[in-house]
Amino acid sequence: MGPPPQPMQQSESTQVSGHRMLLSISPEQTTLWDQISYVGEPSSFAWVLPVQGEVELGLSSDAMFGVLEEQTRVVVSSQKPPTCAAQPDCTSNANSATGFFGSATSSSGGEPPVTVVAQEVVGPYEMVQLSSAVPSALTDWLASHGYLVPADVVPVIEAYVAEGFDFVALKLVPGRGVQAMQPVRITVPGAVPMLPLRMTAAGVGAMVPVTLWVLGEGPYLPQNFPTFTIEDDELVWDWASSSSNYDQLRAAGFAAAEGRAWLVEAAEGLSKTQVVAELLGLAEDSPQSSGYADAMGEGAVAAATADLEAMFASIENVSVTRVYAELPRAALDADLLLGAQADLTVDRSLIASQNLNGPPDCAPIVPCGDSTDGADTTDGTGGSASDLSARGGGCNLGGGAAGALAASWVALAALLRARRRSRT
Repeated sequence: MGPPPQPMQQSESTQVSGHRMLLSISPEQTTLWDQISYVGEPSSFAWVLPVQGEVELGLSSDAMFGVLEEQTRVVVSSQKPPTCAAQPDCTSNANSATGFFGSATSSSGGEPPVTVVAQEVVGPYEMVQLSSAVPSALTDWLASHGYLVPADVVPVIEAYVAEGFDFVALKLVPGRGVQAMQPVRITVPGAVPMLPLRMTAAGVGAMVPVTLWVLGEGPYLPQNFPTFTIEDDELVWDWASSSSNYDQLRAAGFAAAEGRAWLVEAAEGLSKTQVVAELLGLAEDSPQSSGYADAMGEGAVAAATADLEAMFASIENVSVTRVYAELPRAALDADLLLGAQADLTVDRSLIASQNLNGPPDCAPIVPCGDSTDGADTTDGTGGSASDLSARGGGCNLGGGAAGALAASWVALAALLRARRRSRT
């Protein structure tokens, strides 16, 4: 068993600007998904991934990360003002590869210093799994096959080789005309709660933001990096700007740990039914926009199903932990070790306990369709947006019943979709 992989960039003309990753851990297997943000041409990207045991490579979609983002987004709300006038009822206006496996042949001088364990073409990617006990031979092989290995990464590769790891090398098939990198997933045998962050140093700038979701039977937390959370009693709601100091508290937490800390944004249960319904529904209704269809617009449902099967594997009671870091290169000197935390709960719905520039005696009347005040939704990357339906504050006297009714309809629609799908 070995850790799931981390990418290494091929060309100095491109630069990784961020990662969003999902790690699914079950007793039988561990799967890593990686969505890379980058600056440069996608054709100049490649990865080198430390693994142990033969791996399974598959394609994923940006849509999967979108679903996770929406289901785990941190929402900061204002306190409810003390007295309220009735808000208008807005509910009445609603519309109802081919590939091959094998070993390299031995040369006349005996066993080759680098053994090709497996080769495969999956979608736009060429994959080769390599094994070597000679660190310099591995780096020479990569260089001779078009992989640029930065000088500061050579000692990292040599360390992984000394620790008994093999490597998977991935790069785009020439001539495919790929305009954007499609997320990939790589599955290794066994439960492996670790990310080899040392490899992340290749291709990044002075700092790389990383959002990581961990799925398992319970929450997981970093064990060899400091962590912190943001609590209600730290939050200040500014009524003048309809925003909180969440971003400032996050930056202060990173600064206090010299950039090595991970912010624990959420640790809670995850609705498998909802994730399945959203991704399969998108693949059925909009194959091309789902990101799962092939070049001919076919195979979206099958690809989404394979993604979901890898995501949930044999996990019965699904828990999701969301952590976020802004790691300087100096912090990429150790792999991230994760440990199960049986009783951990981190609420992603926060209510600011302090107020600035208010609150007024009562929140102003909000016209139908207006959602400009009351909640600050943060996505873990510094951006924020207002969401009237998600906010915990405000004074909509009829909002509780309307919100519950809307939620019931959403749940019913998902159930009907699932039943319709089971009959076909």
